[in-house]
Amino acid sequence: MSEPLVTYARDGHVAVITMNRPEAMNAMSVAMLNDLTAAVKQYAADDEAWVGVLRGEGRAFCTGGDLKEALELIGDEPANFYVMPRQGLEAFALVRATPKPMIAAVHGYCMAGGLLLANACDLIVSGESCKFGIPETSVGMPTMGYLDLWKFMGPRVFMEKVLTAEPFGAAEAKACGLVNRVVADDQVQAEAMKLAQKIAGNSPRSVAAHTQAVRLSVKYNREVLEEFQRQIWDPVVFGQDIQEGLASFGQRRKPEWKNR
Repeated sequence: MSEPLVTYARDGHVAVITMNRPEAMNAMSVAMLNDLTAAVKQYAADDEAWVGVLRGEGRAFCTGGDLKEALELIGDEPANFYVMPRQGLEAFALVRATPKPMIAAVHGYCMAGGLLLANACDLIVSGESCKFGIPETSVGMPTMGYLDLWKFMGPRVFMEKVLTAEPFGAAEAKACGLVNRVVADDQVQAEAMKLAQKIAGNSPRSVAAHTQAVRLSVKYNREVLEEFQRQIWDPVVFGQDIQEGLASFGQRRKPEWKNR
């Protein structure tokens, strides 16, 4: 029996989703995207998983779509090219829509669709030698789904990366605001877990609500955000954890979150 293309595990309240196609540097095939979608849905439905970490097995986080499979899909019909990117964009949208934070732990290469996937996460921890890239113009492909990256990188930096297709390193990615932390290559997973455990120590309801609020603040203007306020905050205000949080603060003890 072949190894699963994406695995799901949990360490306490932290879910770990691992892309497991190391022989292909975790290039995303249709089958792998199906498994990734299933794993993200499992994370969303797992009430004991409060924070997620997304990682890749082997020498790379993810090098994008499987171009060999893309060529096979196209065959004699160019429109078939859209099958894989459409499925990928749906999987990435699911990561964004999951009401709990996701941390990308990237190493080796984080290219093309791999960069899209990392950017769909809320936080990014990078290895110091990780290479990022938007290489589509170098192979004559359309740039699918990148159009919000300029909000993190700045429009002119983003434009240069798209037009030149030149890879860039972790230090530059951090300098332009694309990644949160850069650590030694062999410490990426440990640092991502450390960050996840830190977040998981806070109220899961409050964390989920703030995750949603920050995502919306990036996407919409203040007027639209105000319309979402009660929808976002009522589960926190009328939940039990807010009482526990306030009581534990007053009693100078560690809170015991129930996620209710």
